[in-house]
This record gives sequence, structure tokens and C-alpha cells, in this order.
Amino acid sequence: MEYQRINKGYVSLVQRTVETQMMAELMDDYGFPNAICRSLKEMFMSYFNTYIGHDKAEGQIIYRAIPDGVPPGIVASRIKTLPVRLTIVDESDIEIASKGMNELIKHRIVRVTNEAFDQGGVLTQADISIVLGESLRTINRRIAELRDDGIVVPTRGNRKDIGPGISHKVKIVEMYLHGYDFTEIKRRTRHSSESISRYLNDFARIVVLSDKGHTLNEMRIITGHSEQLIKQYLDLKKTLTADESNARLEQLTARLCADKKNDIKGNPVIPEKDCGVIR
Repeated sequence: MEYQRINKGYVSLVQRTVETQMMAELMDDYGFPNAICRSLKEMFMSYFNTYIGHDKAEGQIIYRAIPDGVPPGIVASRIKTLPVRLTIVDESDIEIASKGMNELIKHRIVRVTNEAFDQGGVLTQADISIVLGESLRTINRRIAELRDDGIVVPTRGNRKDIGPGISHKVKIVEMYLHGYDFTEIKRRTRHSSESISRYLNDFARIVVLSDKGHTLNEMRIITGHSEQLIKQYLDLKKTLTADESNARLEQLTARLCADKKNDIKGNPVIPEKDCGVIR
């Protein structure tokens, strides 16, 4: 911050931050040089923002997962784990719970494993057991049931069966663009109506931003999505050649742009009732 723009009477308040206090203690109490203090301060603040800050939404936790790509056989204590945000409780759980607890457990397994996978991590069945508070036997049984339904859960053990790391969000958007309605997508993916609507809206936002000439970095900042997901959405857009796919894409972007209550950063504006099969 440029102190010359601040009334001199308030300068001391500006300097009374967690960062400046941390720097002062590291220099005064430990005698570290300024460069080391600055590096340590940045590392500490990174941990603070990840675990205590505002990166988590309501119902989420931070969990340390194994990074995707770590080969089997590595001693656990030697693996540099990855902090990922996992949603333990979500509004969509209410809709699924009415179908029974087994369906709710499977819904949550799909959600947390895909969330970790989208952030570059993979969960083991033991991780899922601890996170969801279910026995290993229950988790194993529910994953087997999902597999029987044609849903491969991206756990560390199943990673080899997944293929290239395409986000489940992209797969769901692709299903919609190729003619599947909400009911069929929900049945095939175990995702809620709310989640599907959110993915479609996110896809439409990225398409609109791209068409307006925004850079990849700008889209990342505006949407809060990773570069990897944005690239996958844009790659999906390039593959659209069928008339029906283009028609559905045009409908999604038109609804987003036509909504006067929300700007490009707004809430989902594509309700399920408006996302049926396009005739």
C-alpha cells in the first residue's frame, strides 16, 4: 500500500496487520533476514488462507489428498499431499435423501471423489470412509454398486480405469449438449438437478467470456474455475458440430445473456424446467 496517499495519523493502523506483525516477530525474535521473513510470511499466510480463510463454502472441509499421478508403492509419509475442498453437506443432499440413505451415500461418494479429482487429488476408500463417517465395507459396497450402474468413481484405486482426466462436469455438459434431458443425466451420473444446472451455467459463462475475447487468466479470475476446467469446456465447445448440440449451446448462452438480474458473475439462471429436450 502507498502510505503517502494516507493521512499520516492513520499510517500506524495500516501497518498493524497480521503480515507486518509476523514479519516483525520473525526478525526481532529469531533474527531472520528480511528475505527469509518475507518467504516464511507468505508460506504462513498461504496456509492460513487455505485452512482458516474464506476459500471454503458452507458445508465444506479442507482435506489433504494424495495428488493424482503419484505411483503406487510410495511410502505414505514421503508423499507431499494436496489440500482439497470437499463438500460434506449440500442442499442437493435433501433431494437425494428422500430416496434412501444408500442413495445419499452414493451421491456423496460421487461428489467428494470428483471434487478431489477436479482439484488434482484422488481419495482412497479409507479417505472416503473417514470423510463421510461410513465403514470401509459400506464404502466398498456402494462403489461397487456405482460401478454396476456404469459409474466409475475416481478413487486412487480406480484411477487406471478412468482414462484421461476429463472433469465429470465436462462429461455432464456434453451429455446435455448431445440430447440427454435432466432425468437421464441424473440417473446416469448420480448428480442433482441443482448441480447439473450449475455446470451448464458455468459452461455458458465461459463460452460467453471467450466469445467476448477474455483471456484464459481473466476467465479464471472471473469464474473462479481452474485453467484446466476452462480449457476442457472450451475444447468441448470446439467439438460441437451437430445441429442439436449447437441449438442447445445457443439456448444456454442466450438465457445467460438475457437475464437482467445477474451479470456474468451471477447465480445459475438455467432452471431444470427450462433445460428439457429442445425441439
